[in-house]
Amino acid sequence: MSDMDRRAFVGYAALSGVTAVVLTSSSAEAAGDNSGYFVIAEIVAPKEKAADLRDLLVPYAHKSAKEPGCQKYVLMEVIDEPGRFMTWERWTNKAALDAHMGTPDIKEILPKLKPILAKPVSQIFLDGRTGV
Repeated sequence: MSDMDRRAFVGYAALSGVTAVVLTSSSAEAAGDNSGYFVIAEIVAPKEKAADLRDLLVPYAHKSAKEPGCQKYVLMEVIDEPGRFMTWERWTNKAALDAHMGTPDIKEILPKLKPILAKPVSQIFLDGRTGV
């Protein structure tokens, strides 16, 4: 398997695993309530920019978690890949996420992210269906 194939496979496997864990934990937290609007995002910087990205994302995640409509906002960094971050977010609905996307905090961080990212931010949007 080539290095690129391996990286793509590992990336897909990691994202799939995070999705499964997040949906399982979110349903347990909500005691069977799977309502909400879920987002999983991947934000990646080259290793040499990992600290710069971390310095931007950690305070941003703390602020985002306190916004109206945010039920959960978790920022994670892949252990073996410094500079590769994932978020798991649970919003009351799409309108709450849309409001978040229009905050001054997001308008401030986006231009700072562009020069340090290795690739564009990717996001997956989900609706909860079941939980155990």
